Amino acid sequence: MRFSIRSLLAIMLVCAILFPLVMEIRNFRRDEAIRLQLRLEAEALRQRLALDDPERQWVRQHQREEYASMGTVRKRAERQFERIQQKYGGIEVRGADVLSLRTVPQLSLGQSQPPVVYRLLVPTDREVWLKYAVVPAEGISRSPDKLDQLQTPVEASGFADPGPYQLRLAPGEQLLAVQTGPSNGRELPIAIRIDDKPLLDSSFRSEGVPSSGAHHISGLRQFDVLKSRRLPWLQSIQIKVTMEDETRQDAAHHGSLWLSDQPSGFDPFPGIVNQP
Repeated sequence: MRFSIRSLLAIMLVCAILFPLVMEIRNFRRDEAIRLQLRLEAEALRQRLALDDPERQWVRQHQREEYASMGTVRKRAERQFERIQQKYGGIEVRGADVLSLRTVPQLSLGQSQPPVVYRLLVPTDREVWLKYAVVPAEGISRSPDKLDQLQTPVEASGFADPGPYQLRLAPGEQLLAVQTGPSNGRELPIAIRIDDKPLLDSSFRSEGVPSSGAHHISGLRQFDVLKSRRLPWLQSIQIKVTMEDETRQDAAHHGSLWLSDQPSGFDPFPGIVNQP
């Protein structure tokens, strides 16, 4: 293939123009790589200097000492609280047909509220039934006589498991715990347990963010129920809902927990049904 002198001159001119540009691009990329390497080395050096900074070391040491001190105080408080639980959470036998109960103090270690815990001493010569149902917020919620007569579960209450449920408690000392929250968006967990056995793991859902309050029987001291007296209502799980406009509304229903001397034909607690 032959080129004319004019074509060769044109090619040489283009090469002469492009060569400095190619070299400039190459030098720019080399300089950019050098600058990046220098930045990495400078950052590594800055971090090493920061680690060796006496003032920074003193701050870190002070923080470690503060955390250790707080941990010690927390452990001391937990041990003191255990002694309080033993002193004010114990229960004494009053008779073979006397139900005794009291609330057990609980320590809140986080943002969620602690469970309400009851220590029950179930007598040997008396039937004791634990019952739970979702009921209207007004009316029969604290009357064991009327609660025993519930026939059908409520509908559209927001509670996943409205009941009613029942369980005959075995004789002896037992811990009954009722835990609500913390809220997970528009859902509020609800759990009821006897010792380590889950009776109910459920929830309440609403259009807003639900929160709960516990209204329960006063049991700071031992509460004894003779056979001649009806067994008591224990607790209401009352729900408040915070809407998008920040207004708060009381839920139309709440959960009610009570004791009874006789069965009511209710279903067993879901946790009992699901146990192997």
